[in-house]
Amino acid sequence: MAHLPAQFARPEADHHEATAPAGHEARDESAGRRRLLEVAERLFMQRGYSAISLRDLAETLGIKQASLYYHFPAGKEEIYVAVAERAFARHRDGMEAALARPGGIQAQLEGVAEWFATQPRMCLMGMVHADLPALQAAGAAAVQRAAAHGLHEPLTRAFAAAQARGELRPMSPHLLAGAFLALLDGVTIAQAIPNTGARAQTASAMIALLLDGARLPAPPAA
Repeated sequence: MAHLPAQFARPEADHHEATAPAGHEARDESAGRRRLLEVAERLFMQRGYSAISLRDLAETLGIKQASLYYHFPAGKEEIYVAVAERAFARHRDGMEAALARPGGIQAQLEGVAEWFATQPRMCLMGMVHADLPALQAAGAAAVQRAAAHGLHEPLTRAFAAAQARGELRPMSPHLLAGAFLALLDGVTIAQAIPNTGARAQTASAMIALLLDGARLPAPPAA
């Protein structure tokens, strides 16, 4: 698990036949289940999977701990997987809309960054390095499939399309997708640094850095 893209990229076993995240629930959730997942997403993303207990969830929701098992009989890990699948499906919808905008790959990526700025914070690095190792193998695999389907696949297609249009030089679109996902976490980190500037400006500058590079062209040989 060297870096973020490898963890959330194509799972070897069933990437080609998967058309939706495994276990993805129908979107007509009950109000109680929806509120539970919204609160759980906020807590898990703020503090991490291991730091949150079922008691924390129940107290924040103002319900008895036993009531959580009505929706999720298997407990905390089942809730976390459902939170991740739901969040990644939501992000896929938002990203697909942003990636459909005209204006080329930079405008599309800026649209994706704008979408993420409107959503509850998602710490991808924290999920990779802390949350996934704490899950059972089946739960971790389900989260990885959902991430690949919801985040990595739309970006990979967008980068491949930009290459086909002649906007980008030939290189792995999977690598570019992973780099952009890491960049989104970088925008959040940069915002914690004083005098960084507005989030949208930071995202635009970092996207330009990804697409254009930071190195000046080499001077012509004498």
